[in-house]
Amino acid sequence: MKKILIVLTLLTIFATCLTFAEKKKETPQPVVTVEQLIEQGKYQEAVDLGKNMQSQGNTTAGLLVNIGVAYYKMKDYQNALSYLEQAYAKASDPLSPDTQLQLQTLLFEATVYHEMNNDEKVLEAYQKALAIAPEDKQVLSNYGRLMETKDPQKALETYDKLVAIDPAFGYDAAVFAMDKSDNARAEKYLNAAKSVNPEDEQILLALVKLYLKEKKFEEAVPVLEKVISVTSRDILKPKLLFFLASCQLEIKKPMEAIATCDKILEIRANDENALVLKAKAYREMKDLVNAAKSADAAIAVNPENEEANYIRAIVAIEQKDFKKAKPLCEKVANLTQNNDRKKEVQGYLKEMKGTK
Repeated sequence: MKKILIVLTLLTIFATCLTFAEKKKETPQPVVTVEQLIEQGKYQEAVDLGKNMQSQGNTTAGLLVNIGVAYYKMKDYQNALSYLEQAYAKASDPLSPDTQLQLQTLLFEATVYHEMNNDEKVLEAYQKALAIAPEDKQVLSNYGRLMETKDPQKALETYDKLVAIDPAFGYDAAVFAMDKSDNARAEKYLNAAKSVNPEDEQILLALVKLYLKEKKFEEAVPVLEKVISVTSRDILKPKLLFFLASCQLEIKKPMEAIATCDKILEIRANDENALVLKAKAYREMKDLVNAAKSADAAIAVNPENEEANYIRAIVAIEQKDFKKAKPLCEKVANLTQNNDRKKEVQGYLKEMKGTK
């Protein structure tokens, strides 16, 4: 199991324990505290001091947690669990319950059980923690991760609740949802994350990837425009601009696609993919002259570019320039691995037999 559990900082636990210690102000405190000894790495001394305080009748839930922590640091997990369980019981006193210390104790128990590779006990500790704090963000996050391999649907339901409480968890939840092919949930999570971090490049790129996969080109356009404007990685911009131009062409905005292709060509003057896409956009507009020019420019960069040769052949046929079209169709037939395209251009060649 992945190391996904919260390893509570000793400082947090010690702060809680100090709160408990303050409840007995009339009791003289030792010059050196259990917490300080643990911080100094003197774990056995911390245990001895803690037990001495117990013998004097100074047992608090916080003290029991600290002794458990000291044992944990010495990798004496059985004794660590024994003291943590005592701490949990004391913090659960119906006359004076302390839910925060209950929660911290359970999370530390989960960490100890994790070190012991006892997954069932880890799960049990988290279930108890959720019963105490059903809207605790870190508990929900860790429980969701724990359930990813055990019960993916339960993990997603947990992430539904977590992201509703704090959208900042949306990106990580979306990564898992996409891995499980739950793209609707992933989109919801990513948009939630974007609502609190609208310029986060990682979130925007994930949303672009999802929209392109789902063929949601209309939705992809504004996200692409945003990520292009915020990214500091110049190396990404030509690719992102190409995706943007492709989406613009898909939603029947060829003029915008051409303008975007021109931005790519300002960065990379001989970008053959931008030239091919520009040729397609001009053809969409019935501007066959400029479509031919763009396709010719792409072929000049790479004579073996199948798409450029195909577009140029189709434009030549539409211009009734069969002398130009014939060798292009023959070339495409030789280049392509697509059987449908091969049949298409071979059909054109048959139709052009005897033409000039």
